Amino acid sequence: MRAIGKEMSRNRLSVMIVAAGLSLAASVSAADFSYSGDDGPGFWSELDPAWSACAGTAPDARQSPVNIGHARFDRNLRPLALQSYPTTIDMFNNGHTIEQRYEGTGSFIHFEGRDYELQQFHFHTLSEHTINSERGAMEFHAVFQDRSSTDKLVVGEIFEVAGKNNRFLQVLIDAGLPRKNGATTVTSTPINLADVLVSTSSYFTYPGSLTTPPCSENVTWIVLAKTAKLSQSQFLAFRRILGNDFRPRQALNGRVVRFTSAQHGEDRDTDWSGENIAE
Repeated sequence: MRAIGKEMSRNRLSVMIVAAGLSLAASVSAADFSYSGDDGPGFWSELDPAWSACAGTAPDARQSPVNIGHARFDRNLRPLALQSYPTTIDMFNNGHTIEQRYEGTGSFIHFEGRDYELQQFHFHTLSEHTINSERGAMEFHAVFQDRSSTDKLVVGEIFEVAGKNNRFLQVLIDAGLPRKNGATTVTSTPINLADVLVSTSSYFTYPGSLTTPPCSENVTWIVLAKTAKLSQSQFLAFRRILGNDFRPRQALNGRVVRFTSAQHGEDRDTDWSGENIAE
């Protein structure tokens, strides 16, 4: 009996050691990041070997976000084919942003022959993309996943402060934005992604990356050309929680930003090339 007891004790000790080792391994591999200091954007690539793409130093790196200051008109681009269904509010604070989760709503986007399913949307203050080097007050990202690969498509909407409340954002604010890391807000209030997108017919698109670690370069970016509006109080409601959670602009490295209308240059006073892409 003593032998059996000793054996059971040894087994329990072994399990405890293995569990401790797994816990340590998880804590070592699950590196965290921030937007300033020693674990800010300039050091992301050093925090975890899996985040090496965040360095963005390769001549052909395709990191995001970028400045949109010179784009090429592509007559083949069409209004976004978005199919969006209502869902209830399910927001959480992941320590870096406020994110709304989607599961099985059937919402998707079809773009250039591929279908992408809506996974989540989240926010950055200030905006990550810039237009002619001008940064917006906030940027909304709707993240879609390709149904047959790991590739993603992200629709970005830049917000400007302009007096009136934004109805979509106010619904989220009224529900209670999750203020602290790990906090959640779940209500039966319905929301629809289509209600926040000002115009899906005019946009810029380019090949890029996630703007947070691991900075994977498998993202098709769509940045809507028409900015959305929000009030000063709404901006502050997000800014007080998020702070500065935007990644600095990355080099284009020869990538072409395409856009949908030759009139964008007139509308936005931007330096578009006006050059057509052949059909």
